[in-house]
Amino acid sequence: MRPSVRTYLVDESGERVFGPGPAELLRRIREYGSLRAAAISMGMAYTKALALVRKAEKGLDAPLTTRVVGGSGGGGSTPTPEADELLASYERWTAACEGSAGAQYASAFARGVTATTHDDADAAARRVGVAVLAAGHARRYGANKLAEPLMGEAVLERTLGCVPPGCPIVVACGSREAKVICERRGIDVVHPDGGSEQSDSMRALVAYAQRAGWDACVFVPGDQPLVEQGSIRTMLAVSAANPDAVIRLSWRGRAASPSLFPASLFSRLSQVTGDAGGSAVLGDDTRSISVEASWPWELWDIDTPDDLGRCQEIIECGLGRGGSN
Repeated sequence: MRPSVRTYLVDESGERVFGPGPAELLRRIREYGSLRAAAISMGMAYTKALALVRKAEKGLDAPLTTRVVGGSGGGGSTPTPEADELLASYERWTAACEGSAGAQYASAFARGVTATTHDDADAAARRVGVAVLAAGHARRYGANKLAEPLMGEAVLERTLGCVPPGCPIVVACGSREAKVICERRGIDVVHPDGGSEQSDSMRALVAYAQRAGWDACVFVPGDQPLVEQGSIRTMLAVSAANPDAVIRLSWRGRAASPSLFPASLFSRLSQVTGDAGGSAVLGDDTRSISVEASWPWELWDIDTPDDLGRCQEIIECGLGRGGSN
């Protein structure tokens, strides 16, 4: 059992004008390039999505989308600068509300809540390891983002802090900086053959997991520094009860990374090519279970300096894993 918080902006009459639905629409418009595609991805009628956006624009007295003309898709839409600013403010406010609600919930229900825990010794006995992908190009960032400072530590060091004590770990390294970080922590590294595509790292990590005799492996992107140890523990616990299933961390039902794969899928993972990841091996014959994250930012990755700034804001607010590993 855990608290659930929904935040809304309302007008003078108390009618909702912006909340989780419009916020997710804006995110997906940015991702998919049009309101129609965003609505389809959410299983929502286009007319309803358009009505949500128009209602929010009227209540906020600001345009939230703008047309994009031309291109291979024939045009589409994108969030306006006002929408980007609104969404950033809304996410900060929502995160603060969720953090406060979590603390108040823990205090109010201290005697009545039984937390789900996982014994790290059991995970070690089942030979489950954690593999961190840290060999990407970082083309969008323009520099080695994993070595960028985040509250006094490199991004990769922050990410490594999500691994529960006692779990074996290996890192696919693509830079001298990443190798030095791992050497300092006594962490095994592998160097992908052929290049720095995601599939190159996946093959190298799977080969390591097979040599180590792991029964399952949790794959963690190196640029997700806010993943909680508790979330990894929960994934391990769910995997122990469902040893043949793929376990994926999600937020409000939308699965992403980290992902846990059983050894029965290692051979498939080793055959992935190009920039494809583990999702490429999921099919009708694979069972996938989503584990809900404690916080939305656990699923954030860092592709741009602005993304890094968002992560820093979360830590500065003392939310989530915050300032300690």
